[in-house]
Amino acid sequence: MRPTTFQHRPFLWTLLGKRHLITRLQRVNILPLHSLSLSERIDTKMGVDTMLSRKGKEPGLVVWYPIKLTWSRKYLIPNDEAEQDRLDIIHHVFLLLLDGKLFRAPIGDDIQRILDVGTGTGIWAMDAGEAYPAAEVIGTDLSPIQPSWVPPNVSFQIDDAESDWTFGSNSFDLIHIRHLNGGIKDWRKLIGQAFKALKPGGWLDIAEYECFLRSDDGSLSAESSLFKYYELVNEAADKMGQEFKIAASLDQFILDAGFDKVRHEEMKVPLGTWPADKKQKEIGAFLLLTTEHAFEAFGMALLTRALGMGIPEVQELITAAKRESRSRKIHPYTNQHFYYAQKPFDDSDSE
Repeated sequence: MRPTTFQHRPFLWTLLGKRHLITRLQRVNILPLHSLSLSERIDTKMGVDTMLSRKGKEPGLVVWYPIKLTWSRKYLIPNDEAEQDRLDIIHHVFLLLLDGKLFRAPIGDDIQRILDVGTGTGIWAMDAGEAYPAAEVIGTDLSPIQPSWVPPNVSFQIDDAESDWTFGSNSFDLIHIRHLNGGIKDWRKLIGQAFKALKPGGWLDIAEYECFLRSDDGSLSAESSLFKYYELVNEAADKMGQEFKIAASLDQFILDAGFDKVRHEEMKVPLGTWPADKKQKEIGAFLLLTTEHAFEAFGMALLTRALGMGIPEVQELITAAKRESRSRKIHPYTNQHFYYAQKPFDDSDSE
């Protein structure tokens, strides 16, 4: 019987694909530490920097990426190995958040075609191909970083989601969009194209995060480096036309495109190992691990390009923000937004 959910198999994804999660986590020195949970490893003196450093390099080594060589104009963070590791770990975070499910849309089993927009390493598309072996799964992305060894029903295309789509109208049963925040300038156009490409009755599934931290108990001060970092990142993104604050307000774009049955769900996602709840602690540990890399990946490009800050100044801010993010005295979280909406059955979308 076909599996309908993935029971967040710790570090176990699939034997298909060169970039499966086990290989990635071994490469970033996580898997060899079998005796400790991820949250315990992050709490040790070794720290997250060590886990993100490559084998054979000094523990805690921070690599400052040469901006002109690694960032594209379309995507604000590098697509190097460290970023690909981060994307695959984020996929595991989503499996934890959604209790093993790949998406929120209540679509049935009769799925013929699935589109994953901004597929990244292709890990979601490959899991979808495994879950729905009778369906054709297509993943699109700007970067050719997907594996060549994939399930027979999965394929990848190099494409810009913001350009005019070449897919015909009424082509897909499910279109999945996740974590394109900061990479899309015209969300209205993107959602409109998704509407056209969906079959009547097809579902759009979007998962986007707020690039902003808060705390319910006041432990995250507005004067803290961690808070200031995210404040400056949002200011820089606004100047570059890459809106990070859109995640909480996609409802109207979805409705304006013509969708029916729009649902919007919001989840608090902790940063760090401060939660008492075991599952939330594990989620927070993974998010902290990915965020440690994102500090440089997002911050170095945005703050130097858009705000004119010097590299030493940004480095100092990032170092302080990292230190605060590891403190259990601060209880930060971000909001993750899930949208799923159905195209009306009576919409033939002939043009």
